[in-house]
Amino acid sequence: MSETLKGASETTPTPIKAAGEITLKKDAIGMSEVLFQSITAMAPAAAVATALSPVIPFAGASLPLAIVLATISCAFIAACIGQLAIHIPSAGGMYTYISRSLGAKLGFLSAWTFLLAQPLLLPLVALVWGPYAADIFHTLTGINTPWYLWAILGNLILFALTYRGIKLSADTSVILGAIEITIIVALSLTMIVTSGHNDLATFTPKYSAEPGLGGWVGIFQGMVFAFLAFVGFETAAPLGEETANPKRNIPRAVVYSAIAIGLLYILASYAGVNGWGIAKIQGYPASAAPWADLGKKFWGNVGPVIISFAILNSALGNGNAGINATSRVAYAMGRIGTLPRVFARLSSHQTPVVGIIVHTVMSIVVSVGCALLLGGVQNAFNLIGAVLTVGLLLLYFASCVSAFVFYLRERRQDFHIWQHVIVPLIPLIVLCFVFAAQVYPIPPYPLNLTIPIVVVWILLGVGYLIYLMRTNPVALENGKEVFLKDLEPEPTGLISGLL
Repeated sequence: MSETLKGASETTPTPIKAAGEITLKKDAIGMSEVLFQSITAMAPAAAVATALSPVIPFAGASLPLAIVLATISCAFIAACIGQLAIHIPSAGGMYTYISRSLGAKLGFLSAWTFLLAQPLLLPLVALVWGPYAADIFHTLTGINTPWYLWAILGNLILFALTYRGIKLSADTSVILGAIEITIIVALSLTMIVTSGHNDLATFTPKYSAEPGLGGWVGIFQGMVFAFLAFVGFETAAPLGEETANPKRNIPRAVVYSAIAIGLLYILASYAGVNGWGIAKIQGYPASAAPWADLGKKFWGNVGPVIISFAILNSALGNGNAGINATSRVAYAMGRIGTLPRVFARLSSHQTPVVGIIVHTVMSIVVSVGCALLLGGVQNAFNLIGAVLTVGLLLLYFASCVSAFVFYLRERRQDFHIWQHVIVPLIPLIVLCFVFAAQVYPIPPYPLNLTIPIVVVWILLGVGYLIYLMRTNPVALENGKEVFLKDLEPEPTGLISGLL
């Protein structure tokens, strides 16, 4: 055994078992399933149809530029997460990575932030599939139904799917992901070929709706929603204990999904703004269903039905992947005692049943409740999307720092300036501009509530952290020690792991 492998083996403990000596199902899924876990967690079709619209009031028809910058940033963030996943495969995902690199206290606060942000993906997409399902049902039957009934039904379907086991759930993600990507690519190419309005200046700040700093203020303000479209590429990480060859397949899934879907978003954003018409672009975010409108314009009456099906399919796939990721992190925290031990309870299907139940109930309450309190689905979608994105961007920021610190401290023999200094630094710089743009100028209501909500949640986490330090300090330290024993030879670096 090489010195590298020997060192890893000596320092890597066996994972703590869940209550009743049942553990997550080892080697349950392979590369294709874990890749589509990340892809469907990004909900490409739903993101194209909904998450990109809020970018336009800020970035205008320069939407493709915001998407390019977000793609580059997310590719580098994915590289940082992938480099940590090579050596620390765990159901804790970024919680374990950050705990191991930056210490147990910051690791706990990262997990606490994750428990605000990641679970909000499910109610967010419930606000997508609910109205679209109601619209499709009305189109097919002529009967009007409340959107929230479909939101509740979708949550119950996803509960049943994720409860039954990771293999069934992951295989479903592969099918749903392939369908939605095919439809979005087909319509995008149709628009590019037939619209006659292909303006490459959309890749510059020329059409930014906020003129400050040559249009860059609008680009960075809108990028929080551009990042929202990417949220989910990291969700392969918490499946590390259930994936075959996790030290290779988890980094591959995280990096490949970020790059591939980023390219899809660039294609779709360019096709969308040109297909809609740059001069009329502010009508794009004003539309309740802009891609359904584009589908009708370029594919005729059948277009809206096809696009609505793709979006509905995408939203359900996203919810499926989101439950898988969130429940595994809650399981990992329950297993070591930083959450109540009940979260470590597994079903007979070896799935974290308590986390799945809590997540499902929370999703129904948050999606319906926010829509009622904020005066409509769109306001609820915007606020929930902004909160979860800012929360996850904080985790991405910490993951980039963690990659540098981990390799500098524990893998000095593998430390490289490009991989562990330059690659983390580029997204860190971009994220600083994005964070600043969320504070000044102050965004409109309800987006102005985003930062206060995140700050209050983190302060609550600090209070709970102090409580744990006094009552259960061992549980905090366990956060950096719960990952799989050396199951396979580790790649020598990210590049060799991706090939």
